[in-house]
Amino acid sequence: MGRAINSINFSHSSRKAWRTINKLTCRSGHSFRLCPVSANSIASQLVKNGAHRTGDRESTRLVNKEPSDLWKIPTPKGHSISEPFRPEELAAALRRLKPGKSARLDSIFPEFILHAGPALKSWLRDFLGSCMRQVKIPKIWRRALITAIPKPEKPLGDPNSYRPISLLCVLFKILDRLIYARVDPIIDPLLPREQAGFRRGRSTVDQVTLLSQDIDESFSAKKKAGSVFVDLTAAYDTVWHRGITCKLQLLLPDRHMVRMVMEMVGNRSFTLSTGNGKKKQVTTPQERHPTGICPGTPSLQHLHL
Repeated sequence: MGRAINSINFSHSSRKAWRTINKLTCRSGHSFRLCPVSANSIASQLVKNGAHRTGDRESTRLVNKEPSDLWKIPTPKGHSISEPFRPEELAAALRRLKPGKSARLDSIFPEFILHAGPALKSWLRDFLGSCMRQVKIPKIWRRALITAIPKPEKPLGDPNSYRPISLLCVLFKILDRLIYARVDPIIDPLLPREQAGFRRGRSTVDQVTLLSQDIDESFSAKKKAGSVFVDLTAAYDTVWHRGITCKLQLLLPDRHMVRMVMEMVGNRSFTLSTGNGKKKQVTTPQERHPTGICPGTPSLQHLHL
């Protein structure tokens, strides 16, 4: 922090100086267009997009039965991945923490952690390990700041025309990366070969290359090549949490880790702000869960299996 303050110098670059001041005071240096839609309308649309559509009673009973039965299966010996975090794991998570970001609801800047001494990092590792052991996280970590950004070439008067950008607490993101580092090596090899989303070393380029190759091979063989493109509306907001729970139970051998993951994505709330400076705080409706854990708006996007 002291280094950032000392770097403020209007004689060389006033733009850089104001950028530093805005970051330290949590003020935005960008000008936004006035939003003709109220924050309440956009927030209501987000909650509506994420609402779970309940089917008939028989289907609901069958869906609930499988996770309930899986919870009864104990974790095999030697397959636990929820042991205390090691110093090298925390160091790897901090290397992925990006500086220069504004503070969230907990008023903690990434630089506070990146430039912390060994004593604070040791305390942080013990604290995050305690969260894992007790399957509990601070209430403030369940809250997110959401900024509504207009989608290009969409009518500004429609609440569906805004893309929500969610900002999470820095310490929550560190815990998120610690857990992801343990879960990913187990889940990634089990995912379909064709899946490229949220996977290391894969991207849209891979899918475009495969499609181009299929088309080229079809032309060479004098055959027709067909493709189907599905555009899912609010795909990230409509993830079925019971389905995630069931898949994690089937793929992860550690039941304690599954409970921790679902605890992190459950009971979420958010405060949405628009370009008008108007805000709306919302608690997402919860889905009844057979274990007593109530998943809500997801935060671990990489677990959208």
